[in-house]
Amino acid sequence: MGLKIRRGHGLAVLALVALGVAGCSGFPGSGKSTSMDTAPQGMTAAEIRTTLAGKSWRFKGPNNTGTTLYADDGSSLVEVDGKGKTKGKWMTKDGQLCESFDPSPPWLPGGVPMSCYPFSRGATPNTYQAGKAVFSLAS
Repeated sequence: MGLKIRRGHGLAVLALVALGVAGCSGFPGSGKSTSMDTAPQGMTAAEIRTTLAGKSWRFKGPNNTGTTLYADDGSSLVEVDGKGKTKGKWMTKDGQLCESFDPSPPWLPGGVPMSCYPFSRGATPNTYQAGKAVFSLAS
């Protein structure tokens, strides 16, 4: 698919799509934020990027689960359980993960424009929170 991954493999891109899709009704992380003025939990853009880049992440949101691969080049591959796969793009800002997703008929025919979500360390070890979605490293 043309994704270059520094380390790790799998369907981490799917988790990314899940976040982007979260901005749509019925998808995890729908608590999107576009404010650039806040940095929840004090994670810098570099810390978020280092955490996600080149790895696959399982996500669990209020309405969906799946896996996302966050490639080093800012592209992603997302698989939403029971729905399918799509590609996207991602970037970080202080305290936020920003994602967009390509159209993927029939479950995401219009795609998702770039949207940003608060990103922080999770309540349990080795987890992270992006909007309403919880991320854990995929095996």
